[in-house]
Amino acid sequence: MLRIIIFAVIFLIIFERCAQQVSPTGGKRDSIPPNLVESDPVNKMLNFKGKKLELFFDEYVIVDNINQKLIITPEADNPYSYKQNGMSVLLTFKNQFKDSTTFTLNFGDAIKDFAEKNPSKNLKLVFSTGTSLDSGRVYGTLKDIKTSKPIFDALVGLYNVSDTLDIAKQKPYYFSRTDSSGIFSIENIQMRDYKMIAIDDKNRNMLYNAKDERMGFLNKPINAGSDSASYDLNMFLSDNTPTKVQRTIPRVNNYSVVFSKAIEKVAVTFMNKDTLPYLLEPGGSLKFFNVQPHPDSVFVKLIATDSLGTTTDFEQKIAFQAPRGKDRQKDPFTLTTLPEPNKPLNNTFTYSLILNKPVQFLDDKNISLITDSLTHEPLSAFKWTWNANHNIITVNAKSFAKDTIKWDIPKGSVISVEGDTLTKMLLRHSVLKEEDYGQIMGRITNSEQAAGYIVQLVDEQYKVIAVSMTTPYTFRYIPQGKYFLRLIVDSNKNQRWDTGEIDKDRQPEAIYYMPEKILLKSNFELNDVNITIPK
Repeated sequence: MLRIIIFAVIFLIIFERCAQQVSPTGGKRDSIPPNLVESDPVNKMLNFKGKKLELFFDEYVIVDNINQKLIITPEADNPYSYKQNGMSVLLTFKNQFKDSTTFTLNFGDAIKDFAEKNPSKNLKLVFSTGTSLDSGRVYGTLKDIKTSKPIFDALVGLYNVSDTLDIAKQKPYYFSRTDSSGIFSIENIQMRDYKMIAIDDKNRNMLYNAKDERMGFLNKPINAGSDSASYDLNMFLSDNTPTKVQRTIPRVNNYSVVFSKAIEKVAVTFMNKDTLPYLLEPGGSLKFFNVQPHPDSVFVKLIATDSLGTTTDFEQKIAFQAPRGKDRQKDPFTLTTLPEPNKPLNNTFTYSLILNKPVQFLDDKNISLITDSLTHEPLSAFKWTWNANHNIITVNAKSFAKDTIKWDIPKGSVISVEGDTLTKMLLRHSVLKEEDYGQIMGRITNSEQAAGYIVQLVDEQYKVIAVSMTTPYTFRYIPQGKYFLRLIVDSNKNQRWDTGEIDKDRQPEAIYYMPEKILLKSNFELNDVNITIPK
């Protein structure tokens, strides 16, 4: 009896182990994507009149986010549902397709094998509802104008040529999306004229959002003829939305007018002879400060200028909140500098003190530059200026320090319009040692006197390290590292880069990069690093 029980236990253990299903071990991973073996309709079919499309594969497949990834051109505005049937995928459309039109369905990586999720490659279906297939094709590349880097997953559209084209409201007739190399291709196009426009299309609604999406366009219509043509587009930000007062923020101490977009400058005119100190803050906020005495309400006229140079007029009422307690709570009075704190300085330098409030009093005889323990030179000994809002001091100074340059700002030497002062500050900068830095020199080999030029040295994160408005150029005291050389063609000679504007058919000012990255070592000079403008 005991022998029978032992045998039964062993049998159950063996049976349980055999019954467990586990993934097979060893062997090669399946890296082969599913292949399309048949479709209904067949690829490049003519006179298709149906509402259903079915794709058949050589293995079991799954559908992944097809509503986002399937691109149908021309834009059909024809809702569909899909059904996954093991080794096939069925699409059922609500309406019949437009007559006498060639349609292309590009599935991207929407269909994958069941086991390893390998996407089917180059999966595309073309058919015509007429008697022939359209044969036009356009292709090209898309890059960011400021970095020259390719742009992935941007929408490149062909629009019907119209005087009233509004890409914020109208979708493209044909379109494609760029791959990781910024390359796009639009095929099987009707052979006629189109307007080519590219947009970031971050929300994938195929409409342009000017506030935060880049765009690029060709000035002249293109013709998608039987011979394919290549086009290169540069993309840029161009917020052409109207400037509005988005909101106001009344406080006891200040009153902020917040604009709907970034503002470069604001002209303020006070009505009825009232005045208030004010400051344009980064990001598009104009702050007025409550300085007594003044009436309960102050009326101003504002002329705001955006990054496109467009001006907008406003009339604004400034009304501060009534104080609730005896003492008004003030925002802290702060100071930042350019160059940044602790950054090494050459003994001859330009320096900026940046305050977060307008200043009503500054004692330039009490603020001093310390060269050594015995030599203190007052700010008044140097040439310095205020900006228009009285919150930025720019000083040209010279020091004879050997190790450290110091600015001594005693408490009470800077007083804001709100009556508060900076705490005592000692700003330190080490003296720049030339042997720790390099130098880059060169010129524009084919410059024209009619144009202005801005030469920029940028690091690998495209941060501007040095700028020259002249050619030949010289960049001194550059830290060891890797850099790019960038040239802006300053067409209007306003010493800044100006973006484009599609409504005015105006392209941005051209930007060119030297193709080779620059490797600079300490205590080293690179000469004849010249820039040639492409023809």
